[in-house]
Amino acid sequence: MKKRTIRTQLIISFLVIATLIIGSLSLITLGLTNNHFSKYVNERQEDLLKQYVNTIDLLWENSNGAWNNEEISALSAKALENNFYFSIEDTQGKIVWQLQGKDLEIARSKLKRNAEKVSQKKSVELDETIEDKKKLVNDGREFGWVTFYYLGPYAYTEHDAMFISSMKQSLMYVAFSALVVSIILASWIATRLGLPLKHVSDFTHKLTRGEYAQKIPQETSIIEINSLIDSLNDLSNQLEKQDSLRKRLTTDISHELRTPLTTLKGNIEGMIDGVWKITPERLQSCYDEIDRLTRLIRNIELINKIETNYDHLKKTDVDLYKLVESVIENFTSKISEKNISVKIHGERPVVSADKDKMSQVLTNLLSNAIKFTQKEGRIDFSITSDKNNILLSIEDNGIGLEKDQQFHIFDRFYMADPSRSSSLGGQGIGLAIVKSIVEAHNGTIEVKSNLGLGTKFSIKLPSDSK
Repeated sequence: MKKRTIRTQLIISFLVIATLIIGSLSLITLGLTNNHFSKYVNERQEDLLKQYVNTIDLLWENSNGAWNNEEISALSAKALENNFYFSIEDTQGKIVWQLQGKDLEIARSKLKRNAEKVSQKKSVELDETIEDKKKLVNDGREFGWVTFYYLGPYAYTEHDAMFISSMKQSLMYVAFSALVVSIILASWIATRLGLPLKHVSDFTHKLTRGEYAQKIPQETSIIEINSLIDSLNDLSNQLEKQDSLRKRLTTDISHELRTPLTTLKGNIEGMIDGVWKITPERLQSCYDEIDRLTRLIRNIELINKIETNYDHLKKTDVDLYKLVESVIENFTSKISEKNISVKIHGERPVVSADKDKMSQVLTNLLSNAIKFTQKEGRIDFSITSDKNNILLSIEDNGIGLEKDQQFHIFDRFYMADPSRSSSLGGQGIGLAIVKSIVEAHNGTIEVKSNLGLGTKFSIKLPSDSK
């Protein structure tokens, strides 16, 4: 298939449509004009013949039922001016008047010359001589017949042919002018549509090369193209953020792996070189670092399993209120240490869920809330339900998050405050696990936070998750 630019395709399509429309309208207009004008000429011819019939009736009546050849001859000469001639016969079929000999040849020659002039003016085809016989009646009494002879099918005059010719020429000029205007409009419209689409195409190629900084300005009045431009600009922003996040993710993973490995290497090298004695404390330090690495890898594997559905959920009927109580009880010492007030509000709905996985969700959320809530702070759990969903929220009055941090809080290895999170033992992976588990239950999780005022996580689970 031959490929074209969108500008070329638009111009060709527009011209094809314009040509079809203009051509069809021109043909229809020409056909209707010819048809109506033919009817008009035919009716005019019929009226003219009736006038001659009435004139012959009048001449016969004025001559007291006789025929005046001089008057009929004069009428015949006038008929030739109107491009026909006639003959008259009485009721017995006897010829009363007709052109003969040289006069007949002259009449036919004159009609032929006129026909040639008419044909030359514009394609009006005149056939062989037509005979039109009409009855002569006076005071209700038939007294003869008159036969008219002319070149048919219609008695076109030279002026009639000129009119038809002029109409056809005018239609051709109009059609040609419309086609020229169509070409100009097609080129203009194609440029208006094609140029921004070319910019869009160039911009997408830049995106494939990782050039996210540039943006496309809205330069058209077409809603669909502007919407496409906005979507691409949003995509560019998202790709830029994802690229930045990927680089940060690589750095964070490297850091999380490098720190325990460096510690392990230093301890083992020291013990090998005899600089440090092999003591239970140093062995425990090495074991802790290995355990840290193990937990990191295990958490990454857990997310991958949940997101790829390799880890099948073992669903049972779970009393969510009771589950929250048991998770809070596991943190009793840490809660008491910071003298934090932890309360549960709401209903006691039963949800079909994996109890262990949901326990991990609550554990991670409560652990984060305790870490980032000051002493004598508060943490509130709220459980509500409606016909279709069960809503669980956990809200604290801790340090909160900045607005841009809330967009990435569920990303792997993302830590809103890396230095503080690291000092608190965080790996920036707990909330990623939370989101994966909730989505595996066909639920959603959202976060709302104000810096310095606190954070609220809201989980929505379907009432029937089976």
